[in-house]
Amino acid sequence: MSTRRPDPQEQQLLEAWQLRERLIAFQGNEAVRVFHGPGEGSGELAGIAIERFGAHAWVTEWEGKGREASQATRKAVAHFLVGRGLKSGVWLGRPRQGVPAVPEPFFGEVPDQEFTVSEEGLKFGIRLREVRHPGLFLDHLPLRRWLRTALRGQRVLNTFAYTGSLSVAAGAAGAASVTTLDLSKPTVRWAESNWALNGFQGVESRFIFGDVFEWLPRLKREGQQYDCVISDPPSFSRGNKGSFSTAKDLGKLHELLFDVLAPGGILVSSINSAQVPYEKMEAQIVGAARAKSLELQVLSRIDLPPTFPTRAGDPEARYLKGLVARGR
Repeated sequence: MSTRRPDPQEQQLLEAWQLRERLIAFQGNEAVRVFHGPGEGSGELAGIAIERFGAHAWVTEWEGKGREASQATRKAVAHFLVGRGLKSGVWLGRPRQGVPAVPEPFFGEVPDQEFTVSEEGLKFGIRLREVRHPGLFLDHLPLRRWLRTALRGQRVLNTFAYTGSLSVAAGAAGAASVTTLDLSKPTVRWAESNWALNGFQGVESRFIFGDVFEWLPRLKREGQQYDCVISDPPSFSRGNKGSFSTAKDLGKLHELLFDVLAPGGILVSSINSAQVPYEKMEAQIVGAARAKSLELQVLSRIDLPPTFPTRAGDPEARYLKGLVARGR
């Protein structure tokens, strides 16, 4: 009796899933990128990524990257995920330019309400409807792990905090205090909810809704100093103080960050930008430090985890980059 051979798309998805099993990515973790098309896919699958959040899936398709996913491909993805025990999934088309629409359900009964997933013992609220991101950046798992080991007793400022996953990691480390700052009031409320989910005791918390470029000078005037300052800005944003771009404004941003970094403190800085090479990013940060008469000791680089594989010779695919550095 012959065994049915999986078709090419099913084979790609299966090999990606098996890689996560070998990486032990599912152990104690309900939030995993289970397929990363830029590094694992071909044909229509090259332009999609699949993330598992508990029993539900979030699929991102980068439109305009080549062959758009057909209905047959969507059905193949749904069939594969159902076979792995998932109950529902949404599909988000992300255009080359402009803001994506909200995701569309493509199989199962998608939860209407926020639900909670666990990532290595930490809890996060996930939303799959009427949002453009589920609320947890899975590429920052290695950074969350590092923060949990390094910030005991530290005063921490998390800027561009989004839903506060890095604040939660700092709280789990036993930080003395964690200040969470973001321009969006809804995401600050989401960050507060994530903090409450984890029930930290003895960690002072502060949540600020506001523009980083307004609040950093204000915190400086208040005399606030932080042992660790975290920065993970969007590629582009617009606030009360004007627009910000990681391609042009990292130096200006980091001069303000260094104003509130305590002597000997740690800077954690990352960007999500395929167009800005690591060397350019580091040069802007080092230049900002020199403008403040600081010397930076780079302790480590921030890079994509193994669940986000990329192909050799494709540097643009390694969009996440950053550094951890100590100011002296």
